[in-house]
Formats: sequence, structure tokens, C-alpha cells
Amino acid sequence: MSFQTGTQNEVLFSSVGASTNLATFTTEDNLQKTLAPCIIPAGFFYNNQAVGKSLRIKIAGQLGTTGAPTFTWTLRLLTSTTWSAAGIVLGVTAALTAGTTQTLAPWFLDAEVIMRNVNIGAASVVATMGEVRSPLGLASPFAGTIPANNVAPTVSTLDNSVTYYLFLSAACGTSNALNLINTQMVKVYGEN
Repeated sequence: MSFQTGTQNEVLFSSVGASTNLATFTTEDNLQKTLAPCIIPAGFFYNNQAVGKSLRIKIAGQLGTTGAPTFTWTLRLLTSTTWSAAGIVLGVTAALTAGTTQTLAPWFLDAEVIMRNVNIGAASVVATMGEVRSPLGLASPFAGTIPANNVAPTVSTLDNSVTYYLFLSAACGTSNALNLINTQMVKVYGEN
């Protein structure tokens, strides 16, 4: 960083603990079980240069399969530390086909959440784009995008005066004990 503009990035959250494996499931579930909550503090998106302020999200984990199930990843903001398939959807992948008979293959999620405009109340707008990739765990082309192909970027509204909690969740297309997924590390950076 040159610090030319007086802006910087900082680690807002870092977790290097492994989450609980999700297995024998099909409905969306929390991929951060047993991890501390990832807090996005009230007012984070407001500063003198609020438009363009962003979150950079980097998450890595492992998946295992039998057959070739699909996995779908979803990023959400909730106003509670209790996970639910509710709140503000920041981004979601398509159902990505995993490889056949994988054993703890690494996967990586990179996403950017950028402030498009700041308003009063629940009218601030953020947009999210990113990718999930797993060179060994997903079938060709070994990656998927947030948003899915031929879909506009996810544009969400939020209340900048509220504290949010960032969650990553997953759903599996085929319930089987060998179709599992976990999170091994999470880093969230605040930029600008």
C-alpha cells in the first residue's frame, strides 16, 4: 500500500479453527458452527469516502463426496449471532457439481462486498461478487461464481446503523454421510 489516498485495509475477523463438518444434509446450514461470530460493526460502511468502502472475504475449507453431489454456498448478514436461513443474502453460488469420491478436498471462497450508496435507515446498498473454487473437489471447470452465470450481481440493502454478523452456509444436493463440508479458516478484511 502506498497510503497515497489515506485509506487502508485491516483484518476485521480471523478464525483459524475448524468448524463442525456438515454431513447427511440437503437444506442450507451454517458452515461456521463452533466458530466465533464474525462481527461487522454498526457504521462500518460509513466514513468520509463511504461509496466504495468494502469487505473482502476469504474462506477456506474441505469437502468430501461419494458420487457427484452438488454444493451451494451462500453469504448472509444477520442481526443475531444465531444462524438462520434468513437475513440479508449477500451472494449465492449455483449448485456446483463436486467430483466423484473426494476425501477432504480443499475449497476456497473469495468475495467482495462493496458499498454502492449510503442512505438513512435500511436503504444503504451493497453489491457482492466472488467465486468458489476447488481444483480437486469440484468437477470441471473446478469453480463457480457469485452470482451464478448470467445473473446480475447480488444487490442488497442494509441499515448501516445496525451491527451485523457475517455467515457462510452451504446446502448439499444429496444427503449422505460421505457428502460433507467444513470451514478451516475465515478472514474478513475491511477496506477503505
